[in-house]
Amino acid sequence: MSYAETLEQVGRRASEAKQLAVHVSRGLNDLRRGKKSGLSGRDRFVRHAVLRALATGRHGVSYEDVWRERYRERAATGPATMTAPTWAAELAAVDVGEYLAEGRTPLALSRLAALGRTISLAGISTLRIPYRPPLDTGGGWVAEGSPIPVDSLDFGEVVLSPRKAATISIFSAELKKRATPDIEMLVDSALRTDIAAIVDAALVDDQPASALRPAGLRYNVTPVTASTATDPLAAMRSDLSRLAGEIVAGGGTSPVYLVNPTQMTSFAFLPSFAYPVIDTPAIDPGTVVAVDGPAFIAGNGAAVVDASKDAILHEDTAPAPIVSGTPATASPTRSLWQTDTLAVRVILETSWGIPAGRVAWMEAVKW
Repeated sequence: MSYAETLEQVGRRASEAKQLAVHVSRGLNDLRRGKKSGLSGRDRFVRHAVLRALATGRHGVSYEDVWRERYRERAATGPATMTAPTWAAELAAVDVGEYLAEGRTPLALSRLAALGRTISLAGISTLRIPYRPPLDTGGGWVAEGSPIPVDSLDFGEVVLSPRKAATISIFSAELKKRATPDIEMLVDSALRTDIAAIVDAALVDDQPASALRPAGLRYNVTPVTASTATDPLAAMRSDLSRLAGEIVAGGGTSPVYLVNPTQMTSFAFLPSFAYPVIDTPAIDPGTVVAVDGPAFIAGNGAAVVDASKDAILHEDTAPAPIVSGTPATASPTRSLWQTDTLAVRVILETSWGIPAGRVAWMEAVKW
């Protein structure tokens, strides 16, 4: 690569970064004014990944160039810019929360977060959110001339620290030969499936928090005994009532039930059920988790989407560093260039938390 070509690439990237900054600034102003236009969060996220993938390996071609090739309108119009809605403005990987909440299989985390509180993790290392413990109330009825009770105002706290969920999905080079809608469908399905497998599985399990991940909702929570009634409908009513009672006793107000899709069908026999129900395959059949929805706190951080056709990958669920020498540390490895394949990488920052006593669960239900 010549010196002139290098300067040209640096100049192009600097220009794209400047235009992207302008777009982000205008987008923030629109949000402050309550405006929102253009594509949905799902479409923006997937389209950004597609453009990254299609531009990979094409010398001198940016993903903005691919945008013009693939998505521009055929009618007479102005040139694409990073600030024009539905044009290159949609290249930014924004609205990650919307992406996870939309589509045929929205994440359980995003659906639960919609019923609670969502905060930004941008620039945050550790965030402490106070809450009132259950039954810690003060005040009361006071007779004329009598002193008013004094509340000590003791608080508990939920601690959120950003954690990184990441996935790499591999596609054959045939991906580039498909029509644009097919590419978007494939990328959307692959990324959503991979991310859901990581995030939702951790959300509903019983593992403690670590430097890698947040604590699962069932961590340090003793399961409630399921009903032994032989009538499935009677057992279901008893189980749901017991779980709700645990949430209320812990200071909660509005339970949300998380179940496996096999249990979800049973709710059709409870007409006008008063509380939200979220189904996810991340929960084992027969297990039901109840969460105080308004008390649940979710954190959204940065998102990065990259693509490559030249990297070397260790294809393993617990990958090791790739080094040269004998013996090799990582095996088996894949050369994307040698196998004519493409890898799309997504990195998300997220976290969640809930006050103590606001989660209850049971297993081996009879319905």
